Amino acid sequence: MKEYFKDRIYVVTGASSGIGEEICRQLAQHGAKIVAFGRDENRLQTLISELEGGSHIFVTLDIKDTLKIEESLNFVVNKKGKLSGLVHSAGIAQTMLLRDTDILKAKEILDINLLSFFALAKSALKMGRYEKGFMSVVALSSIAAFSNQAALSVYAASKAGLNAACASLASEYAKRGVRFNTIAPSYVTTPMTDSFRQILGDDKYYKKIKEIMPFGEILPKDVAQLALFLLSHNSSKITGECIKITSGGV
Repeated sequence: MKEYFKDRIYVVTGASSGIGEEICRQLAQHGAKIVAFGRDENRLQTLISELEGGSHIFVTLDIKDTLKIEESLNFVVNKKGKLSGLVHSAGIAQTMLLRDTDILKAKEILDINLLSFFALAKSALKMGRYEKGFMSVVALSSIAAFSNQAALSVYAASKAGLNAACASLASEYAKRGVRFNTIAPSYVTTPMTDSFRQILGDDKYYKKIKEIMPFGEILPKDVAQLALFLLSHNSSKITGECIKITSGGV
């Protein structure tokens, strides 16, 4: 896939850690030019300095700031050129029972996981900002959108919303040569899941992982490999889909 990605420009949100960071690294290894969006300037600087190739840049922003999203993408296209892909990896998760739901916190989850995606996609897909026929949009969903887990209603709703939005947008933009897909992994070993491991302890955590994922823990690289496939010409006929990564879980 190196020839396909070479010198093409990809925006990745949530790039300062976890899945977003790994997607940046794998894209750079394939010759792509990375535009890394995130909140942690120090981590973004470190990431850019470590990426293979050159011409990578980062943008520090709060993904909830829709005005900054438009300003940033306008800057990126003017500086780097038309986009070939957008990956929305930024997200937050928090368990909360309905009786304990903090509406402001729930709104923050929806803003970051779902509503910011609309602002990103709207801005990235303005006329003249993307390569028609090459543009692929990938959003990170979650198996929580399907698993009916207690205390995850807000988080699950945000991820289910991404799936529905991308399915609709796939139809809306098909004739413009833009594809939309989502990836729904089960638990991925990232900083976001560290809290679960700390609560359970390493032994109980990995025992639980083995119970629910017979093929072993899911790593950021596993998700990144699928993301690259969906961004590439190898998936040129795939749009409007949500692909699960369950590691054998049901």
